[in-house]
Amino acid sequence: MREGDGEIDAAARGALPTLVEQADVLGAVHAHTTDSDGTATLAEMAAAAKAMGWSLLGIADHSAVAAYAHGLDAERLRAQGVEIAAHNANGGTPLLLRGLEADILSDGTLDLPEDVPLDFVVASVHSSFRQGVDAQTSRLVRAVSRGRGTILGHPTGRLLLAREGYAVDMEAVLQAAAKSGAAVEINAHPFRLDLDWRWVRRAVALGVPLSIGPDAHEPAGLADVRWGIGIARKGWAAAKDVLNTKPWPWWS
Repeated sequence: MREGDGEIDAAARGALPTLVEQADVLGAVHAHTTDSDGTATLAEMAAAAKAMGWSLLGIADHSAVAAYAHGLDAERLRAQGVEIAAHNANGGTPLLLRGLEADILSDGTLDLPEDVPLDFVVASVHSSFRQGVDAQTSRLVRAVSRGRGTILGHPTGRLLLAREGYAVDMEAVLQAAAKSGAAVEINAHPFRLDLDWRWVRRAVALGVPLSIGPDAHEPAGLADVRWGIGIARKGWAAAKDVLNTKPWPWWS
């Protein structure tokens, strides 16, 4: 928080927030398995989350349009849902949540199969990075306007030291999320750290729920949540601002 952006005055008033800590985190969503482009099975990812002491893990393999990542069509997604339901019914720990990392298509619609029950959707851009700022903003606004149960994944698409984020009016996107009840991810992968901490602070001010997601493609990747916690703290986020500090369900 040492950025000369009001923290001294806030401290003088006794108004600094109690920042989120790793001990507050009960689990995370946005984990991939061998069903798409992960390197570990669903059972192996669940075991890794259990070893970390987590009580929940959200599986979010890629959607069908991401053919390069062996994305799931409706049939394969249903089959994965059956496996998740069996794990939970048998008292498996942690609780597994049924999700999907659904591509945000160029017009802002989501690559979601019909009639497949999901607990959450991570909506992410993986293509058409060069759209103009107005088109890209409209695209993301439409995606987050889907509302509760939707988490905007790696919101600017940046890859640190490799790719700048796409041109987008993030203020407009956060305003739309605040209105709809959608959440925004702090992607904790060390090559992303996206949402940037400056926008984290704005999201907190607007009351936009945050999800610290590891974007894990292997068991060790779950531990990357710690980097997302650092970004959340730098953005003045308290535990109450972060979905994965709360017991499931997050949306009623």
